[in-house]
Amino acid sequence: MKATMRDVAKQSGVSLQSVSNVLNGRTSQMREETRLRILQSIRDLNYQPNVQARGLRLQCTKTMAFLTIDPAVRFLSDPFHVAILSGMVDTLRQQDYGLLVQGFHPDQAGGGFRRLVHQRRFDGAVVHLSGSPDRRSEHIEELKSTGCPFVLIEDRAEASTAACVLADNQGGAAAAVALLQAEGHQRIGFLATDRLWPAVEKRITGYEEAIRTSGGRWSQVWGVDRETVEGARSRVEAILRDDPAVTAILCANDVLAVGAIQAARQLGRKVPTSLSIIGFGDNDIAQHLDPPLTTVALPGVEMGGRAAELLLAYIQNGKFDAPEVVFPTKLIRRGSA
Repeated sequence: MKATMRDVAKQSGVSLQSVSNVLNGRTSQMREETRLRILQSIRDLNYQPNVQARGLRLQCTKTMAFLTIDPAVRFLSDPFHVAILSGMVDTLRQQDYGLLVQGFHPDQAGGGFRRLVHQRRFDGAVVHLSGSPDRRSEHIEELKSTGCPFVLIEDRAEASTAACVLADNQGGAAAAVALLQAEGHQRIGFLATDRLWPAVEKRITGYEEAIRTSGGRWSQVWGVDRETVEGARSRVEAILRDDPAVTAILCANDVLAVGAIQAARQLGRKVPTSLSIIGFGDNDIAQHLDPPLTTVALPGVEMGGRAAELLLAYIQNGKFDAPEVVFPTKLIRRGSA
């Protein structure tokens, strides 16, 4: 016969409310000995709580969501998304939370995004939006209207149900420019993604401000047609053929930097003596390239974990323990610059 919560309470010698508190993470006022005894009874009796029924009772689904608006078909293979999801899962599984992952193409985001966030199939969401600032604002307003807590990655919103987790993208770009200028580079370009992300906007701002405040007289932002290694290689080959005086390129992410290195090799430009290249992200592959990639490291796993912590705190206390968390970036110097 299937064990019930009443069976767990009886074996543990506690009330039903105490068992419920353990199942729902409300143990801050409970003695540790009591909590452990209840958990042991749950294991001994192989008690399986009815998550769906409990969710209806408590308006709690024990599920968090990761929502992104990203035109890339392979958005789940994006290294930054992988890092964010890894951090979220590591935190959520400790509280017996599941994770719903949903990506929307910008052309279809309006209706589908609206329907999903109003269905409230999750207790909170971590949200990473691409698109113009106005378009992102529309989606943020939609989220705010639901009353569901959400944490924006690399973007901001003013609402009691909103928090944000960001990296110092602007400072990271400025540090990269400073390194290149210290090496004597004067024609430093920026290779941007084919779609607008708030983090990339900040990286471009950091790049342009660093050039301007240092007295530099030349800057250029190039976009790629496709945010792939092949797309970046093709674009950089065209750039260097058109303007061979370019001696350094700061890339919006490490994927583009790989393509830039391949383009330099194709044109006989040795990295870093003839062309210096810096990426953004410090993905696993960065240190294994030839030459190893100099890049601005992003703490994606930590950012995802902190975003999940913020949501769990909101569900527990009805408010975020911090409305905004900013992680530092770090310039990792290797062989490409």
